[in-house]
Amino acid sequence: MKNFSLSALLTTASFALAPLAMLAMPTVAHAQAPSGDYRCTELPAQVRAAVAASTDPAAVQRVQRLIANGRNLCNVRAEGEAARQYRSALRILGTAEVRPTDARQIADSNAAPAGN
Repeated sequence: MKNFSLSALLTTASFALAPLAMLAMPTVAHAQAPSGDYRCTELPAQVRAAVAASTDPAAVQRVQRLIANGRNLCNVRAEGEAARQYRSALRILGTAEVRPTDARQIADSNAAPAGN
């Protein structure tokens, strides 16, 4: 019987199992792909427009923190939580949210991303 060294055996096993491991793991790009959801595209734009029109520096500072939180939540695909942050920011600034009224816009914004 032929003796194999442990390092050669481990190297061979790792090359044999590498393709399977790559198929099982989600990619970083997929895990943090930006969402095309209304709550992560249109709502932050509304908040930024309201910030630009605001004259209260204390409110703007509080809202900047909420915008950063919302952006981070959108990056991890937590659109509902991000929308709460953005809507809170709009309330602080005294601005109403403008929601899409066209059924096609609403359906497109709520569509599940491909691959999920």
